[in-house]
Amino acid sequence: MLELQLKIDPELGRQLPFLTLGLLQIEGLENGPATAALQALADATVSQTRAALQLEEISRLPAISGWRKALKALGTDPARYRVSSERLLRRIVKGDGLPRVNLIVDLVNVWSAASGLPIGLYDADRLEGDTLAFGAGREGERYRTLAGTDMETLGKPVLRDAAGPCGSPITDSDRTATHEGTRRCIAVVFGPPLYDRDEFERHCDLLANWVRHFTTGRVTAQGCVVS
Repeated sequence: MLELQLKIDPELGRQLPFLTLGLLQIEGLENGPATAALQALADATVSQTRAALQLEEISRLPAISGWRKALKALGTDPARYRVSSERLLRRIVKGDGLPRVNLIVDLVNVWSAASGLPIGLYDADRLEGDTLAFGAGREGERYRTLAGTDMETLGKPVLRDAAGPCGSPITDSDRTATHEGTRRCIAVVFGPPLYDRDEFERHCDLLANWVRHFTTGRVTAQGCVVS
């Protein structure tokens, strides 16, 4: 069984106290295109989101607002570098659907749109080492994003494995991305400072339930850490 430790670096904890990170370890996944059941959930989530939200209201949602304040405190313009859940919600409200990638990616995207929380998803067999550390970005450090562009980490929170940056609440790295052949993966939920702990755990439990319901994956570990 995969055993992975998730931690928050003390430096980032001092800059952004009361962060909460959630971790799900998933094994036995048969990845591929989204199922009809998951697509129906995605379509319903898109319809409900459009009916409930105006574009200007997205930045006031607790998870989004919390991360916008955190990014600003670290020196990053939150209107230029939006967390992934904010980008998903803006895409939906502007009239586009959720992107279709593969089963597990589509599932976490639907969950992220429903919860408002940014989430990172990593192929466990592409990660290096046995620890994921969430810390402050560094001068000169960058990584190739899922969009194929290089992003500097300075002024941003970043998740690292033993090989370096692999993701953030903004976007993940293509180095550790899941694909249709992924069988084991790690999901990391990024809770902003002072986010309600009970609500955070309810969202994480929902994610675990969705993994069990919509995929063949087994949730072999689930937990959270707080700065």
